[in-house]
Amino acid sequence: MARWDSILKKKFAYIIIGTAVISLILGPILGAVLNKIIIYERKPQVIQEDSTLGINKAFSFFVELEKNQKLIVEISEYYINCTVTIKILSNSIFQSASLANSTPGSVSGMEFVYSQFGWGTSPAGGTVGASALTLPTTVRYAYIEFMGSRNGDALISWPGEYVVIVYGTNSGGPGDINVYFDITIKIDGPGDTLSDIFMILGVFLLLFYFIAAIVIILKKNFFR
Repeated sequence: MARWDSILKKKFAYIIIGTAVISLILGPILGAVLNKIIIYERKPQVIQEDSTLGINKAFSFFVELEKNQKLIVEISEYYINCTVTIKILSNSIFQSASLANSTPGSVSGMEFVYSQFGWGTSPAGGTVGASALTLPTTVRYAYIEFMGSRNGDALISWPGEYVVIVYGTNSGGPGDINVYFDITIKIDGPGDTLSDIFMILGVFLLLFYFIAAIVIILKKNFFR
């Protein structure tokens, strides 16, 4: 019986320590992988010049943001003769404009911050606030962050339903009606939360094991 008790204790120790180590390894990995979730990506996205004449012809993408959740849009315009403008509208404003098929230029967008995109960077002290951004007039490759509103460079969370719209023109010949641009849309994922859960679980299991081991050692040596 003593032998089987010893084996069971070893198996229990392996399970506890193994689970703790796996949790501590998985935490940062899941945090990095699920930190931002791509919900739309198209390279190139194609619209037509009449997108400037009616919002129903513009590119539109619906997204719902929860409290403290961030919307990220990476948009670039490198295609010859093409110019595009991006705005973010509340869903109610978009639906009203859609019913009237208003020109997208006449519809006011929500406030966001943007910076020229660079690998490994994100908006910081040099960000610019705007309610509309035209490419390539302003920038060619922009990184946009949005949570509902802003105060300077600081984003303010307004949970709700929003629509990203893009419209534009092609300055080529009469037959050049297509407008091309690249766009990637992301939202904050559960990465940070999952990372915290797994890290806490791993640390808890290790502490539990070491405390249990100390208690057993004390019982065997001092409380027999």
